[in-house]
Amino acid sequence: MTTTFVLNTRSEFLKLRHTSAFWLTLLAAGFIPAINGIICIEKATDMIPKFRDTPWITFLRYNWKNTAAVILPFYVILLINLVPQLEYRNMTWKQVYASPRKYADIFFSKFVIIQILIICFFILFNLFMIASAYTINVFQNGYSFSHTAIPWYMVLQLSIRIYTGILGVTAIQYWMSTRFKNFVLPLGAGLGLWIAGLVLMEWDHIIYYPYMYSTLLFFTDFTRHPDYLPKLIINSLTCFVLALLLGFWNIYQQKERG
Repeated sequence: MTTTFVLNTRSEFLKLRHTSAFWLTLLAAGFIPAINGIICIEKATDMIPKFRDTPWITFLRYNWKNTAAVILPFYVILLINLVPQLEYRNMTWKQVYASPRKYADIFFSKFVIIQILIICFFILFNLFMIASAYTINVFQNGYSFSHTAIPWYMVLQLSIRIYTGILGVTAIQYWMSTRFKNFVLPLGAGLGLWIAGLVLMEWDHIIYYPYMYSTLLFFTDFTRHPDYLPKLIINSLTCFVLALLLGFWNIYQQKERG
């Protein structure tokens, strides 16, 4: 069973070779570090004082603030819309469901591929961010990135925390993208829910809004609100599990698939 699932997951991965999924991951991961690198080089006089005391920590937060709030949710919505739509576009869903595979195998193998690509996004983003910092130092030696240690613990902590925050969105978007043949519906719904979350950021109950968990897990000052961290983590994981199981149940109950 496990071997079959791994082989089927590998075949799902190979299907994406001729799509824009890999380029999307690469470009999304490198966009903010590249832009911020150019800004730090071009506006060195203004930027160097901001990075003087804690260069790496400041640079990490400088890159993550736009990524956690904008780039990551946008990337996840686009990526998840792309993967199931590959079958709809090629009209191969019926062929997939007719193959000697269990529904759980089909449903979860595609979802695992999405998670692998998102994890690749996090790895690439951190690598691009570190490369950007060292590149800045080459052109402007007023920065001290080369002379201070990279805070690997903070890099890992932020990555895990923000990844946990986006899990609920991945499950919701995957269900919608698998459920609806028209790609505009899950894409529009996802973008609409994300934009609505940005508008509702001051709402007292925003802690229960899944599309804002990655943003909240970065921007919330947990020293002032220590109880928010476990609440956000639990809410995100609960949303993830429920949305994934409900999505699978809904697809399984469909009379007509594909």
